[in-house]
Amino acid sequence: MWSWTSHGLLIPQRAWLSMCEHDFSQPPHHYNLHIQPVHGGIDYHNYHIRYLGTGEAQHRWVVVDAPSGITRSYRVYSFSKKLFIREAIDSASCLLVTDITNDVGDPGIWLALVEHIPLALRDLYHHTSFSQNKTTRRK
Repeated sequence: MWSWTSHGLLIPQRAWLSMCEHDFSQPPHHYNLHIQPVHGGIDYHNYHIRYLGTGEAQHRWVVVDAPSGITRSYRVYSFSKKLFIREAIDSASCLLVTDITNDVGDPGIWLALVEHIPLALRDLYHHTSFSQNKTTRRK
C-alpha cells in the first residue's frame, strides 16, 4: 500500500492506494485511491481504477471518482493497441496522475503518485488479460 500526506493545502489531506481488490463488477480486479482529511473522515475522492481490456483495438483503463458512492467523474484512458503495452501504461499513468493532481490541488502528489500508478495499471492489465485468455480458452 502506498500513502502520501499533503504539505501545501490549507486542510491537510492524506492519499492512499489500496492493494488490488476483487469484486463482482466486470472486470473484477481494481485499485482504489482514497483522498481524505489527514485526521480521517469522509473521502474527498475515491478513485476506482480498472482495466477494461482491448476492445476495439484499444487498451482502455477507466477511472471512476465515487466518494460515498456518488459518481463525481468517469474518465476513460484509451490508447491504440499498436503501442507496446509499456508505452500505453506510461501514457495512461501520466494523464491519470495529472488529472488527480488537478483534482487534489497539491502538486506535491504528482511525483509521489507517478511512481506507483504505473505498477497498478500494469497489474490490472495482467489480471484482465489473464482472465480474458482463460475465458477464450473455455469457449
